[in-house]
Amino acid sequence: METTEAIQQENQDDWLDRPLMGGASLKWPVIIFLVVILVALVSRTAMLGTRVMSHDETSHVYFSWLLEQGRGYSHDPVTHGPLQFHLIALSYFLFGDSDFSARLPLAIASILSVLFLWNYRRYLGKVGWLVAAVLMVISPYMLYYGR
Repeated sequence: METTEAIQQENQDDWLDRPLMGGASLKWPVIIFLVVILVALVSRTAMLGTRVMSHDETSHVYFSWLLEQGRGYSHDPVTHGPLQFHLIALSYFLFGDSDFSARLPLAIASILSVLFLWNYRRYLGKVGWLVAAVLMVISPYMLYYGR
């Protein structure tokens, strides 16, 4: 049976528990997570306005544009809930109407979903938490719907 001191010594030898440089308070998992967030930021926003709009996107952006122009919004159960329309209309108001600004709220939500994993690091463990973050960033499904 191992003593508590031996277990603590073993945990201190784990490279994920070591500080980045000497006495710095930043540890490797935080640095790796920040890099993953940076990759999510770049992958979700790069060339956001260059792709052709899909059928669903066209219905969202048109009715969002009408809302932003002051023509109102009436919820239709065939389309998604009103939050998406209001966020796209807000993006139009702030940045002008373009393909980039139409997709920006979804890209921000996608980045925030990766960042949200920070709250689960205690439950997933250091390695599981980082693996989950990397998988969310490289997932084709998350990338497609997050743009």
